[in-house]
Amino acid sequence: MIFWRNVLRARVRSLMTVLGIAAGVGIFAAATAITTDLRAQIGSAIGTYHFDVVIHERRAPSPFSSKLTQAQMDALAARYGSALLPMVMGTLNEPWSAYAMVLGVTPAFAQRVPLVTGRHFTPGQREVTMGEIAAQRLNLAAGQSVGIGGESWRIAGVYRTGSRLFDGGMMGEIGPVQRLFAPEGSEGQYTLALVSTGDQAATARVIAQVAREFPALRAIPGTEFAGAIRLFRVVEAFVGTIAVVVLLGTALVVTNMLMMAVAERTREIGILMAVGWTPWLVLRMLAAESLLLCAAGTVLGNLFGLALLHGVNRLESVGFGWLPLRLSAGQVAESAALIAAVGLLSLLWPAAVLWRMQPLDALRHE
Repeated sequence: MIFWRNVLRARVRSLMTVLGIAAGVGIFAAATAITTDLRAQIGSAIGTYHFDVVIHERRAPSPFSSKLTQAQMDALAARYGSALLPMVMGTLNEPWSAYAMVLGVTPAFAQRVPLVTGRHFTPGQREVTMGEIAAQRLNLAAGQSVGIGGESWRIAGVYRTGSRLFDGGMMGEIGPVQRLFAPEGSEGQYTLALVSTGDQAATARVIAQVAREFPALRAIPGTEFAGAIRLFRVVEAFVGTIAVVVLLGTALVVTNMLMMAVAERTREIGILMAVGWTPWLVLRMLAAESLLLCAAGTVLGNLFGLALLHGVNRLESVGFGWLPLRLSAGQVAESAALIAAVGLLSLLWPAAVLWRMQPLDALRHE
């Protein structure tokens, strides 16, 4: 266990190396968890409610920013009948949440959503059903009221979809919710049109029909909805950039630590070589030190990433339920593999130094 003693000989340097690794791992793990979890939540919600086709504005940079006119929705309804469900989706800056998610749905859609308490909203009334997470964060229950758009809305019930993103919002009748997002005096618009087909062949036919008959609209399979959201692609590019920064930054930190270890122990390494150690054996010792520090940094970094998620989730400026509160085993393994690769990459420069080192020169080193 000579490598363990070597790590403890320079405790401050080893600690600073571990903390440097942990900082990079924590940010990488948190960012990866957020984008992966949001994709999974939206994909799960689409699958749970059997929406095979999602129709949105072709020119919209993202389905969430799509705007469908009443005329377009009427034409779609005439084409697909009861298989079509319109939806309004958006966020409002309210005193109780800077990103209050509000969904406008038809009574038929609302009936698909399971309730925890209370009942579904009554059409024609200023009522909403509230997601379980939002109700818990605001300490509200069925029968109480919540302020939305400067007006008081009665909470008819509390629902649970299983998706934290949607359980952190609320759901109301589509007409009144349209008016919340429409500028005063303008016509209300829709965000999405959802179509249930039942099989892949019918899904392909609907997508082809929309492309042919509605050139201003775009239809995509429900399974591709999350991938069409530009925000996710931006976040994924950001996560990729973080991975590169973590790789390079951690490699420099660990390489610097190893080079300092070699410089401080040059005479000791010369003695080892004089009694029969090869450069390969010395490098194995340094590799063990590097991997030990990387392992400690990975464990601490994942704990830091978890704490970061919990801390940010408590901020009022973040929407309810948007962030995950755990790291999956796959994400932990991914960060561990990344840092292990960094630890081995960091040995390249020390290896070159060791292979050029002569035992007699090392013994004379002061």
